[in-house]
Amino acid sequence: MQAIFLVFKQTELLDSIMDALSDAGIRGGTAIDSEGMARSLQRSNKNVAMVELLRGILSGEDESHPSKTLFVIVKDEQVDAVRKAITSVTGDLSKPNAGIMFGVPISFTEGIS
Repeated sequence: MQAIFLVFKQTELLDSIMDALSDAGIRGGTAIDSEGMARSLQRSNKNVAMVELLRGILSGEDESHPSKTLFVIVKDEQVDAVRKAITSVTGDLSKPNAGIMFGVPISFTEGIS
């Protein structure tokens, strides 16, 4: 089994990603609000925060919403289906700020079948 994680800023894609996972036969997943290092550092340094705020305003980024972290636990044979379902919605994750997806092997689970 593996835990597949997706961290992404385009939070409006969440419902579409969940729909794509469901269509791929994945029956469970969890999404939580998350915050990246850059956003945290913005708050700790007032000068950097102002520059980044202005950059966000000028680029159209909405800094008021946190990113999302989605994770699903799947059998090894489902990993490719999860990856394809996610990228069918997000597009190419190698593009800047598109998100990051990774898998982690799981040695055991309880509470799921």
